[in-house]
Amino acid sequence: MTLDVRTILLLMAFTAVPTALVLLAVSRFYAASVRGVKHWTGANIALAAGLLLLGLSQTANDFLARIGGNTLLVLTTALYYLAIQRLLGDRPNTRLAWSMVAAAGVIFALLWSMAAPYSLAVGTLSIALIVLTGLSAARLLLPFADEKPVSHRFTGLLFLIGCTLMALRFGYILLADNPPTHLFASNFWQGLILGGAHIITMLMSLGFALMIVDQLAAELNRLATLDALTGIGNRRVFYARAEAELARCRRKNIPLCVLMIDLDRFKSINDALGHAAGDDTLRRFTALVGPHLREYDFFARLGGEEFAVLLPDATEDVALAIAERLRELTEAERLPAPGFAVPTTVSIGAAQLLGGELAIDPLMHRADQALYAAKSGGRNRVVAASWLNETALHETASASVTSGTDAAPAGLTLQAEAE
Repeated sequence: MTLDVRTILLLMAFTAVPTALVLLAVSRFYAASVRGVKHWTGANIALAAGLLLLGLSQTANDFLARIGGNTLLVLTTALYYLAIQRLLGDRPNTRLAWSMVAAAGVIFALLWSMAAPYSLAVGTLSIALIVLTGLSAARLLLPFADEKPVSHRFTGLLFLIGCTLMALRFGYILLADNPPTHLFASNFWQGLILGGAHIITMLMSLGFALMIVDQLAAELNRLATLDALTGIGNRRVFYARAEAELARCRRKNIPLCVLMIDLDRFKSINDALGHAAGDDTLRRFTALVGPHLREYDFFARLGGEEFAVLLPDATEDVALAIAERLRELTEAERLPAPGFAVPTTVSIGAAQLLGGELAIDPLMHRADQALYAAKSGGRNRVVAASWLNETALHETASASVTSGTDAAPAGLTLQAEAE
């Protein structure tokens, strides 16, 4: 049985068109968040056009078939390569891709003008496709040590198989005793290889679609767990992380502390300079704090100008030292600008997990009460929940940190902001 090459080419062309249309629709809805879709869509359109030129040609040596069709096939693989790079966030190697397409087009034109043997055209096409599909496979599969999504490995394996098929076709043309002399020659192995290429090409688009789904899922997960303005954790993920750390600290019998942080007089920035300046202040404060936390600390924005820091394996003294450092840094930064009349500072409440606390809410409540005491005591200061007696914890409206200041550890500065 011999597979008809013309039928295979036309089937490949007609299956590429609906795939291109589906991906085009995806690109219109998700172009802002999914990169590379337009390149892949363009690749499928080029594939359909190139296969139609080849499949509808009267002879294998038609001008449009030999030059246009083959060059479009190289363009297809080049666009696939660029689409993968863009989807994965790489800087696309456009120079290599377009150089391969241009060089292949020139060689095809020269071979056609010289009426060169069919094997030379197949060799040129095969080498170009091997290089580009091989690069795509390598980008998706290497390094093996990395944890890669299944969709990436699946698509990379398809590109590797496609690269292997092109290498087999090239080897068959060069080494077979009776190789085909033109594209439509009745030859079982040529038909089998092209039929396999048809299946692999369809599956490649499926693999790319799965990669898009994975990226969209990752983006949705990021949006659900990170604060959109500052890029740090949000309230939801903070409480989930805090509960997990509490369980771990209980299990290992190690301390756990929380800092509650509030930017002082933040409303004056929004009122005087506008909300854009306020948003910029929040982002700058976040960037200021991050580098001064330990690698395993967790920093989150709970809402508005209120932040929290989870400090695993930290005693109250360690938490107070970190808090005081953050207070000093913020005061020195003079946000939002050095010339602003009332630069924002921070008030910080610190609390350490107590022996009888089995949930995160009591710990957060005590840190919040300490924060309130810092605010009501003059702002721009650090207060520990342990400094507040039971009466102060329940009467925060009239709380004073005078006694707390007296009980502060040596070397800890509590500096009231001028009203």
